[in-house]
This record gives sequence, structure tokens and C-alpha cells, in this order.
Amino acid sequence: MSPSPLTLDVLRTAVAVAMLGYGSARDLRTREVHDLVWVAGGGAGLILDAAGLLLGYLTVRQLVYSAGFMAGVALVFGGLGLFGGADLLAFVALSIIHPRPPVYLQTLWGWTPPFYPFTMLSNTAVAGIVTPLMVLARNLGAASGGAPLFERHRDLSTPRKAALMFTAVNVKLVDARGPPHQYPLETPGGGVRLRPDIWDDEKAEETFRLLRESGVERTWVSATLPYLVLITAGYLLSAAFGDLLLWLFVLLR
Repeated sequence: MSPSPLTLDVLRTAVAVAMLGYGSARDLRTREVHDLVWVAGGGAGLILDAAGLLLGYLTVRQLVYSAGFMAGVALVFGGLGLFGGADLLAFVALSIIHPRPPVYLQTLWGWTPPFYPFTMLSNTAVAGIVTPLMVLARNLGAASGGAPLFERHRDLSTPRKAALMFTAVNVKLVDARGPPHQYPLETPGGGVRLRPDIWDDEKAEETFRLLRESGVERTWVSATLPYLVLITAGYLLSAAFGDLLLWLFVLLR
């Protein structure tokens, strides 16, 4: 008996969840994910695509459009430095695993997104909106507990303070994890920048050392959440609900 489209799509979802789950766990622990993770996920997706093509559940055009779209996005975003290599490979692997929306979305909600690769990308962007709110909540919690967030930086402008509250975390210096998890935003001279220098780990460690030697107790560090975690969240939203932006459009109408 030939597998049904539903069976193939459940297998696709299982492959994607396993791939992203492992990749996110590695990214959280070490900030490094081997390319074989995406090769294995994409390879499993190609096997499922071959089955879909042979059984008539998938067309070559759907596969080419899906992979081509994500490859183009990877080239543009990679060239602009917006995504890391692992993030780009994750999106390309997902486009191979899911060249079309799962049929179970039709059963669940009565409709499917018109172009699933874009859905996975846009839902990841929606998931990313939550991150600054989580960072703000963490800083407000520290402030409510008596932490002097800006005691040494009262001269900072209100816009810069607001930017820090949404994009950085104020921690006890002894609790700062250091590269590759956290990078200093303060300089030994007392300045504060909004974007961390994530390319020089030795310089970051030296900055933390100088801050400790100068008697600093609390400091601002980058709120670096691995983007693979957001990709995973965006994918899970796509697999469960479809296109959130389309849902929002329908609700607003």
C-alpha cells in the first residue's frame, strides 16, 4: 500500500522537528551546529520528495520553487550579514523537507498557506518579535528587585536607555557567561554601546576582566538568543497554525 499524503507530511514534520530540535539544543549549549545536521535533514527531505513525486503528491515545479526561493533568501540575507551560516542552511533544509504546506493543515483549519517556505520565514519573524519583550521583562524584573540598571550611566539618553532595555540584559558581572553566549556592551572607560562585537572573543574576555578589576558589580551584556531557536519556534507555529500573518489579515477583516 502506498503512503498517503498525510503520512508523508507527518514524516516531514517529524524530520523537521528532530533536525531543528537537535540544532537548537546544540546552538544553546555551544553556539556551534555541524553542517551534517542540515545535510541529514535535507537528505531525508529529498527521500520524502522523491516518494511524493513518484506518487503524484508533489510536482517538480513545487520543489524547484521552494528550494529556489529559500536559496535566494539565503544568498541575500547571508550577503547582508543578517543570518549566520547555520540559520541559512536550516531554512534551505526546511524548504526541501516542506516544499508545500502539510495536508493536515487543511483538515485542522480548512485552508493551507499558498506558499509554505514564505510561511515558515514570516512566522520566524513573528516569533522574533517576542524576544525583545522577553528581554524587557527580564530587565524590569531586575529593576523591581532593586538592581541599579543605570546608576553608572545616568548620562545616557532616554532613547539609548530604552534600546538597552529591549536588546540587552543587565546582569551581575560575576554571572556574565562570556563568549560565545554573552558579549560586553560596556567599555572599561565607562561607555555603553548598543551592538556587541561578536567577532573578537579574546577582546570580549579582556573587557570583562578589566570591568571586574575596576570594581564594576553589574554590567550590560548582549541578549544573544540563538536564531535557530526562533526558527524552530517559527516552524512549530507554521506546522500547527499555518501562516500567522494571513490569520491576522483575516481577523482584521
